[in-house]
Order: sequence, then C-alpha cells, then structure tokens
Amino acid sequence: MKRLALIVASIACIFGTSAANAESILDKVKAAGAIRIGTGNDTPPMNYIDDSGKWTGFDVELGDEIAKRLGVKVDRVAVNNKTRIAFLANGQVDMVLSNISRTVSREEQVDFVDPPYLWTAKVFYAKKGRFKSLDQLGGKRIGVNQGSNAFTAAPLELAKYSKTAPQLISFQKNAECFLALKQGKIDAFTQDSPIIAAVAGKEGVGFEAVGGGYSPGLYSIAVAQNDSKWRFAVSMALQSIIKDGTYEKLYQAWFGSKGHFPLPLNARPRLPSDAFGDMMMVWPD
Repeated sequence: MKRLALIVASIACIFGTSAANAESILDKVKAAGAIRIGTGNDTPPMNYIDDSGKWTGFDVELGDEIAKRLGVKVDRVAVNNKTRIAFLANGQVDMVLSNISRTVSREEQVDFVDPPYLWTAKVFYAKKGRFKSLDQLGGKRIGVNQGSNAFTAAPLELAKYSKTAPQLISFQKNAECFLALKQGKIDAFTQDSPIIAAVAGKEGVGFEAVGGGYSPGLYSIAVAQNDSKWRFAVSMALQSIIKDGTYEKLYQAWFGSKGHFPLPLNARPRLPSDAFGDMMMVWPD
C-alpha cells in the first residue's frame, strides 16, 4: 500500500513539474516579437476592410494597442464566426479579438480576458412599420449570420411571445443577411446592435428594431485555456488601455456621438452604476 502511494505521488510530481515548466504563449510571443491576432474582416464596425483595402475597425485598433503594450508587432490572421474558436484551440492564433461574445458554452472551449471590452445586445431588425411587436415574428423567416449564438438565442427569445417557432435562415455574412432583408427573402434579421447599425448604414432609415434588445452580450478577447500567465498579460494590457484614456479615444472615434457608427446606448465596460457610478471595469493596482 505504501509502495502504491509512492508511485501515485511520483506520477503527480512528474505531471505537476511538466505543467509548471510548460512554456506560456507569452514567452513564445515575446521570443517571436509578434502576436498572432485572429480577427474577422467583414463585420463593421468591429472589423472589416475599408475602401482603400486597409484592415480596420474597433477590434483592429484595440488589438494594435494591446500589441503595443506588450512590446510586439501584430501578425493578423483572418478568422470568421465558424473558425475563430478552432484557430485558437489549434494554436494557429495567440488570441482572438473578433466581436466574440462571452458565453457559457464558449467558456468550456477557451478562456476569456478580463474585463470584457464592449457591452452589446441583439435586436430583431425589419422593414419599418411591418411588425409592431415580437409576438408577430412567430413562424417568420429570420436571417442569422453563421456562427452567431443568435441561432440559439433568437428562438428562445421569440418563444416567450409565440408558440410558433421562427424559420432560421443562415448566411455567410451579415451583409448578405441585410441584402436578403431588403429583397424580401427574409422577414427580419437578428444580430448585435452595433453590427446591424453598421451593416445597414444610410439604408437603415427604412428599417427599425422590433421590440427591445435581447441576449445581452459581452464582447471579450479569447485566449487558449489553462495559460494564466498569458491571460493575465493580455488582461493587464487591456486594463492599461482603459486606465490611460486610450480606450475612451477609440470608443468615441467609433461609437461616440460624432464617431463612425454612433451607438444610442453606452456600451463601455462599466461597473454597476448604483454602486460605482460610471466607473470602468479595471482591477485595482
């Protein structure tokens, strides 16, 4: 019995030493002098290719700032809603900064950096005046971007108002969802509010949200599981961006009243207003 205990202890020691000596992604990033950031390129205002062919968006600029604080350059890797988790799990990228909402199911596959960097909510979007309330969307054709958690969230939300399940129709890109909506191929389009605002653009005057926001989301930076050294480094880089006012400048440029895509609601990562006022979510020094 004593011999068995010694064997078990020895095995635990070996595995414990192996885990402790495992190289962190932070070490690899520092050694390479570059961070591989997985980012989409077709989801304005978060990430997209502008008219000049340049990769831009809130995610892109935030990623550049994180790399700057880590003292490395950016190697940007194109991902989409279907590949971003897989690329991270397979080690093809060091982190994913691509309008990814923090969910329980995703927490089982990846870790997330603290704090979330943008708050949002999904909306149902339809031609102005066609629907007055969510109960009228029961059984209707709802466009959803592939990989979006709206596939599960939208039916759950509409089930509160109608016993008839919606018909979910998937599209590769958000722009395809909006085009289908304009052409009458779907009855409504559901996605995060800042994304819909950007996709619709000036044509949005003929469309409107049906009901209020649902499925509140926290856009977060995803990293590989079980690498606390790397997660902590990215967390502190993000928080330094918030603390020194850089985040606010980026937010105003993209989402402020005079920004590229003004948001009607405050989407900053805030602490509960009843206890902390309008304080941003950062850890104390």
